Amino acid sequence: MRAGTERALARLPQLASRIGAWQEVPRLAATEVTAVVTGFHPLWRTVSAEDLTWIDQTSTHGTLRTWAALTTHLQNVLLTTADAVADRALLGRLCQRVAPPL
Repeated sequence: MRAGTERALARLPQLASRIGAWQEVPRLAATEVTAVVTGFHPLWRTVSAEDLTWIDQTSTHGTLRTWAALTTHLQNVLLTTADAVADRALLGRLCQRVAPPL
């Protein structure tokens, strides 16, 4: 690092994490989930609306951050497992990974 960089990072912690501002995103209403999630990533267009509603009710609870984490996990499984299908069994296992039951 260049001279003075450490001092600047110490004064402004958001520089260290490269986050200048946090955006507060309200939870999605149950009626918004299917439209928003299928627009968020095309992978969710292959999952039934009933399963999307089930995922939201059981684990994501309208939180876009949890949907993003679940998307990453589902993509990884589908890319690394030849016969993987986004069925309720797989989705249930992934939901427990991103939002384990309390």
